[in-house]
Amino acid sequence: MAGLSLSPGMAAARSRMGGSGGVRFTLDMEPDAKNIDMAFSRWSRLLDNWGPAFADVVRLFQMHERQHFDTQGRSTGRKFRKLSESYRQWKDKNYPGRPILVLRGTLRSALVRGGRGTDGIRKITRDSLIVGVDPNSPTAVYARAHSRGEGRMPKRPPVRYDPTPFSPDLNRVGNIGGRVPFGSAVAQIFQVYIVKKRKEAHADKLFADRYDWRKMRRGVMALGKRTK
Repeated sequence: MAGLSLSPGMAAARSRMGGSGGVRFTLDMEPDAKNIDMAFSRWSRLLDNWGPAFADVVRLFQMHERQHFDTQGRSTGRKFRKLSESYRQWKDKNYPGRPILVLRGTLRSALVRGGRGTDGIRKITRDSLIVGVDPNSPTAVYARAHSRGEGRMPKRPPVRYDPTPFSPDLNRVGNIGGRVPFGSAVAQIFQVYIVKKRKEAHADKLFADRYDWRKMRRGVMALGKRTK
C-alpha cells in the first residue's frame, strides 16, 4: 500500500519477501520525508500478523510528533523559522500563546492524536499500516504547504525524522542513551516481536512463556522519548 501524496504525515508500511530470506519493510512518508527501509532475518517469516507491532509504531510516531511540535522542530533538527513580524503580531492578538505550526491545532491533533474527532488517519491490518493526516481532509493541503514551503511560506515540515534503521549505538533494546534515530526505534520494535515469535516457535517456548515481553516492549517505546 503506497503512501498518499497529500499528507506529509502519511506512512505506509508494506511487507514483502526480501533481505536474507526474511521480511523487508519500507515505510513511505509523503510527500517529502525520507523513506525508512529495513530487512530482517528469515525468522521474521514466522510472524503472520504484524498488527501489534504496527500499533506500537503508531504510538512511537505520535510520541515523536508530539516532541516535534512541542519543541517547534528542535527535537528533530533545526528549529522552525520565525514568523514574519506582521503575522506574529496578528497571531499573538488572535491566537495568543500558540507556538509555530499551531493555530487552531488541527494539524497537531491529526499527527499527535489521530483517530476520531481529528483529521488524522490510522489504519492497521495484519500486514499494512497507514498513519498521519487524512489525505481527503482540508488539513492535508495545509500540511503539504508547510512541508514544501509553498508560496511565501518557509518550509516547516510537520513530519521530520532520522530514517537510519540500524544505529551502531544501539546495543540492546531499551538503550535510550543519547539521541536515537526514529528509524532505529521502529526497527527495534520489529525486532522485539520477531525474537518473541522465534522463542515461542522453538525449544525456548518455556522461556518465552515466562519472559516479561511487556518490559521489552516498554524499553523499546522509551526510545521514542529521545529521537533526532
